[in-house]
Amino acid sequence: MPKPLYKVAALAALALFLLAACAPTGARRWEAEVKRSIGRGFRPLSLSTPPFHLAALLKGDHCPELVVYVEGDGRAIVHGRPAADPTPRDSQSLELALKDPAPAVMYLARIGQYQPADAIKANEVYWSDKRLSEEAVAAASSAIDQAKSLIGASRLHLVGYSGGGGLAALLAERRLDVASLVTVAGLLDTDFWVRDRGWRPLAGSLNPAAQAWAISFVPQIHFYGSKDQIIGPNLSSRFEKATKFANFRRVVVKADHYSGWTENWPALLSEYVIPLRRAEGGLPSGENS
Repeated sequence: MPKPLYKVAALAALALFLLAACAPTGARRWEAEVKRSIGRGFRPLSLSTPPFHLAALLKGDHCPELVVYVEGDGRAIVHGRPAADPTPRDSQSLELALKDPAPAVMYLARIGQYQPADAIKANEVYWSDKRLSEEAVAAASSAIDQAKSLIGASRLHLVGYSGGGGLAALLAERRLDVASLVTVAGLLDTDFWVRDRGWRPLAGSLNPAAQAWAISFVPQIHFYGSKDQIIGPNLSSRFEKATKFANFRRVVVKADHYSGWTENWPALLSEYVIPLRRAEGGLPSGENS
């Protein structure tokens, strides 16, 4: 006896739901991010940085300076274990990048983010213990070099959110083309962070604070949230004490770790970040409250 039409429709709907649930979350999210970014002048890139592929979005052409937004750790750890897919549910870094009026802007995802499921399983250590490893820094640096070559840029302005702030600092410590560094709720002292929270060390990761001397003359601003319970003001404060900086500023923002940044970003760009990029002499040391 044939099934009633409403039961057939229900079974078909269930099958579609199950297929959608099994689809690679990262790849599906990437399609959505690309669609909304294209309308704002960005084009998608898949950058080969063996043994990884990094997803990126790039705006601009024939520009001497490139602003690079480095994504945070995303959904890296779930219930104490590396997530099956580290793609962020809501990309703070991309939201900030889309609001930046600079003529050349790059959004750079981290290892494993926005990737097909079969491409990420072997790399899960790179969004857990080795999230800030030498290999992760080298992959991000190679991706940035490729983007620079595409638009003919010679100077970089780095912006990193959360764990991406730590990666941005490590990139600045290793490159000679970084004109400014900005972090947003940045993970700037990994050793202190894990001790403070009672976690085991990030074996295989680098600590940005250990080589802070290498960027002592790079103009930089570090934003931290007044209500951030994940990466609080002590991280950027400890980073400031790591060496004698010539052009360093900390700025408190009414935000927690996940909210408050997007709506505040246009004002922060106008008041702090764009002047930092334009300044030839950098900024005096100090803190704004």
